[in-house]
Amino acid sequence: MSLTDISIIDVGHGNSSVLHSNNQTIIIDCGSKGAGLLQYLEERNITEIKTVYLSHADQDHIGGLLTLLLSENIKVHEVMLNSDGSKHTKIWDDLITILDFRGREGDIKFEVSIHSELLPVVLGELTLNTVGPSKYLVAKGVGNNDRKTRKITSNSISASFTVSYNEKPIIFLSGDIDQIGLDEILYTGFHVTSEHLVFPHHGGKIEEGDVLEFTKMLISVVAPKSVIFSVGRKKFNNPRPEIIKAVKESSADVRIACTQLSGTCSKELPAENGIHLHGYYSKGRHTMECCSGTLVLDCKDGKVEIANHKTHQDFISVAALTAMCRS
Repeated sequence: MSLTDISIIDVGHGNSSVLHSNNQTIIIDCGSKGAGLLQYLEERNITEIKTVYLSHADQDHIGGLLTLLLSENIKVHEVMLNSDGSKHTKIWDDLITILDFRGREGDIKFEVSIHSELLPVVLGELTLNTVGPSKYLVAKGVGNNDRKTRKITSNSISASFTVSYNEKPIIFLSGDIDQIGLDEILYTGFHVTSEHLVFPHHGGKIEEGDVLEFTKMLISVVAPKSVIFSVGRKKFNNPRPEIIKAVKESSADVRIACTQLSGTCSKELPAENGIHLHGYYSKGRHTMECCSGTLVLDCKDGKVEIANHKTHQDFISVAALTAMCRS
């Protein structure tokens, strides 16, 4: 398989992005515990993963990695993450224990060091750049205070990345950065302007700062053509209407897409769902909960297109008449 694409997978409430080019694969976050990511990879006949990056220690970003590590069908060569002394969850402890054991056995390369001074990673026609967190934030650590005496949280040190296709910035994978994390990216001089943005926190509240001001700043510095929300219909009722409103007010022409159909957009599930979806795995496909489902950015001949853009718009016009993304 020699395709070059970037998939934002419908894993419900959680995040997982897969970069594929030159028959190599990188994963950024793995969604919640379960076999969703594994099913996606098996459907694509992907059996080897060059590197898995975990943006931070929240279970909805790390859980799916446990399933990959226990699978006999997938070989993960490297896992990179940052420490987080504030996380006392069983899933975080189990994951670190397995990675430590597998690392000592020489079965996997286990690195505890993601920061913005890492060298770019070239994956065929794609280039992955780590833009956050800074070494300063990683060294200070969760629970400490930043330069402005604000409390650093797990989200503050969430790793974030830009992906370029043939040197053109395509997407900003923001993890769950908060105001501290965004401020630090700008302070250290990184540019995150990209055609597409995966919005942090699934369009929910942030722990530090005003969420509306944060949203406006984020849209201003990224200047995206589309904003993607990775959400689960049954959890937290994200994205929040005020955030969608702030996104639209910040950029009149921006396209908004949610992986699953928010209850705010439609109280009822559609009678039919699936025709408009991409062929790759989407968690909400069989429960009729998808909106855009898994979004695929196809990279070909110097252009990048969202594979199911038109069919997604057609779906909204029929099944989600009160969708927040509509004008």
